[in-house]
Amino acid sequence: MDVILYLGAGAGAALAVGGLARAAWAVNRRIVEMVDLLQELSPDHGRSLKDQVTGLTEDVGVIRAAMTDLCQRFDRHMDDRERPE
Repeated sequence: MDVILYLGAGAGAALAVGGLARAAWAVNRRIVEMVDLLQELSPDHGRSLKDQVTGLTEDVGVIRAAMTDLCQRFDRHMDDRERPE
């Protein structure tokens, strides 16, 4: 009878240790995910999301300036065509 009690206590202890290990693993996994997200949002010479968005913003500024220049040139061209020579 004592053997059955010892086996039950051992099984209960093993379940408790397994539950604690699973909880510790879940907390560790959550911490790793948060660290990955923070690294993705911090600048790191072009590989992070923040650097890519900044690069896109600069590209849009260049495109906007080129489009403004092109529109002005087109307007001048159209004005020149409308004047009788």
